[in-house]
Amino acid sequence: MESGTGSTLLLLHGLGGTWHIWKPVLDLLSARHRVVALTLPGHLGGPALPDGVEPSVDALADVLEQDLRARGIDNPHVAGNSLGGWLALELARRGVARSVTALSPAGGWTTPEAYRRVETPFRRVFALIAVLIFLTAWLLRFAGVRRALNKQAMMHGDRMPPDEFRGAMNSLRRTAMLPALLTSMRDKGGLRPLDAGSTPVTIAWCEHDQVIPYETYGKPMRDRVKGAQHLIVKGVGHVPMYDDPQQVAEVILQTTARAEAMTAAP
Repeated sequence: MESGTGSTLLLLHGLGGTWHIWKPVLDLLSARHRVVALTLPGHLGGPALPDGVEPSVDALADVLEQDLRARGIDNPHVAGNSLGGWLALELARRGVARSVTALSPAGGWTTPEAYRRVETPFRRVFALIAVLIFLTAWLLRFAGVRRALNKQAMMHGDRMPPDEFRGAMNSLRRTAMLPALLTSMRDKGGLRPLDAGSTPVTIAWCEHDQVIPYETYGKPMRDRVKGAQHLIVKGVGHVPMYDDPQQVAEVILQTTARAEAMTAAP
């Protein structure tokens, strides 16, 4: 999905999702940027991983970088949530990103047990998602049901329209590589240390994140990503775009503005 004009801002979603999760902030961001919201490699509607390539964060970053080149996208601002935040940081490592805003990025675990606490719920939901889709097919029209089903990810899951909620469940169901990617994350570890250097990087943790809470997974990022600005996005869950689109857009635009001010400086 592409909208707006100006410098390019790339949006990257989390594990099992699609670009649709960014819909609440698209108009706010496209008022300042050419916004390109992509579906990640190996996800429903995204580019496939090459034959024989095992799913991993590095493999996703490789395909993503190739996709950007094919689209003629050079040195974009990048904003990502969860897995998308981790990938945004990896693009900064590769010198691809002009700036990075990472919203509750994955990859901050420091022990096998901390990783298992992230991995296990994803495996359980993935195993049950087809049944959940069947059982909730007609119930999603009720706001309370959507809020209850999405309470781990959002404070206000009821704000997600039924069709979008249905689509999100289906995209998770059809992310066939998800179990293998989780295994790769376990075996290869989390985000490697990164020095942001001259690239403006904001790591914005969601205040009520229940998926990868700040105390366990956010604090290690302060040591792991040198030179980043750290802040808390108030009143939102792990996937904050529906909870508070205005605040999310402001955090991203503050980072892009900082990068562009650096470029404009004599």
